[in-house]
Amino acid sequence: MIQALGVSARIPVSRQLRRHARSVGLAAVLLVVWELLAVTVFSGRFVVPTPTSVAGTAWANHFFYTDLVVTLNISWKGWLIGNGAALLLAAVSLIVPATESALITLGVATYCVPTIAVGPLLVVVYGPTGAKIAMSALSVLFVTLVAAVTGLRAAPRATLEMVTVMGGGRWKQLVKVRARASLPMLASGMSISAPAAILGTMIGDYLGGAKGLGVIMLQAQQQLAVSRTWSIAAVSTVVCGLAFAATMAIARRVSAGVEPALDSAIHPTPLRRGLAGVAIGAARVVAVVLFGLVMWEILVRSSGLSSYFVKSPLDVWQYCVSGPGSATHRSELIHGLIRTASDAGLGWLAGTVAAVLAAGILIVAPTLAAAVMPFVIVMRSVPLIAMTPLIGLVFGRGLLGVTLIAAMVTFVPSLVTIVEGLRSAPAAATDLIECLGGRRLTTLVKVRMPFAMPALFAAAKISMPGAILGSVLAEWLITGHGIGHAMAYDVISSNFSNLWASIAVILVMSLVLYFFVGSIETGIRRRVHAA
Repeated sequence: MIQALGVSARIPVSRQLRRHARSVGLAAVLLVVWELLAVTVFSGRFVVPTPTSVAGTAWANHFFYTDLVVTLNISWKGWLIGNGAALLLAAVSLIVPATESALITLGVATYCVPTIAVGPLLVVVYGPTGAKIAMSALSVLFVTLVAAVTGLRAAPRATLEMVTVMGGGRWKQLVKVRARASLPMLASGMSISAPAAILGTMIGDYLGGAKGLGVIMLQAQQQLAVSRTWSIAAVSTVVCGLAFAATMAIARRVSAGVEPALDSAIHPTPLRRGLAGVAIGAARVVAVVLFGLVMWEILVRSSGLSSYFVKSPLDVWQYCVSGPGSATHRSELIHGLIRTASDAGLGWLAGTVAAVLAAGILIVAPTLAAAVMPFVIVMRSVPLIAMTPLIGLVFGRGLLGVTLIAAMVTFVPSLVTIVEGLRSAPAAATDLIECLGGRRLTTLVKVRMPFAMPALFAAAKISMPGAILGSVLAEWLITGHGIGHAMAYDVISSNFSNLWASIAVILVMSLVLYFFVGSIETGIRRRVHAA
């Protein structure tokens, strides 16, 4: 069964039934609350229909079966391509450590570039169906890449050193040790990526097409058909949840029996001191920047598109730094970026704090986890591009609405990743605390939290760019401010220079945050190792 839902195959069937009954009971309570809110607080506002009307609309439309099949047919291809690329990049970064920063930069870039902004260009290059597959794959790649790299690093040091002593190199370590050790964390990443692939396809549907869940959802929104919009969102949410559950079940079965080693959370990074260390660090930063610029130039040249639509690094540099009006352009970009960073920062902080607290509670109270986790997965599966306008109508178009959207993007992947990290503590360590009379809270603080540190940092690396994208999407669709709103206006007015400059500054901000979190993680690992 699915460990992420708090269910173990070893517990009695009666206990499983009781846990399922609690989940069903909680679902019934939530539906009743939804019904009451729809007929009281939101009555007459035409933004929150009753669950009965949503279910009736879905039933009358046969759960949008034809469009659902089209979306799933594209999504599984994007999921395979995105995950395959992520696993390949993770393996190369472990075998050739010098390439890690550059490959991670590529992964962050694929995740941080707003697909809703570059989607029209993908349609021109790859066609409508190819663009949707590409957007689905881009939605998957970074999440799995971070999970794979974190999991591969979780291999026990003693076993890795044994492989080295016996004459094996990094490839042998990867195949014989790291691949197996990565399975628990990889299971979490690939499970999160399953609904992400579907949602990426739906975003692609907004660019056009005859069939697909996103296509009919856009039509419903344009017709102000609120019940139909919610019913399509409900169907996609259920399908995304089932995709998550099925992927997690398969991954759990494959990774069954993988027991984390006692030293899996304490892998120091080699430290070079003095001028040599500073020089090496600076050289890596320069290499990463050059790699990113070269890849950008290659993509622009290989696209075959007119320079009117796609801008090279030199074009953006002239627009922001050395060209006519660059001071004004730069000021506007900085102003919008500050607003977006503020929106994303508040949402990320709120979502992360909530995820850490919720993860601790769910580990201490596994019975509660069995009932709650399915609804957490449902939150991750909601198509945000469809619900953002509705969230704006319900919670306003100001700070609260944007913070809520960024927090939603942050909370669920962080919670799933952190819970998996807390559960990855070696049984020998948790059993020792229990034998000494320690309770679940003591085990959580003394054992599970230290072993969950890699997962916590992985969650931060995934959720920070996600919060930025959530804020950009909210600004694009509802707020009328920030860099997301500027990008929406750029698309309408064909101001592609400002659009590409905006994408560039979003990417730079995301990379800075990613490597900032990585530097904190490295420092903590060194301190732990020194102690």
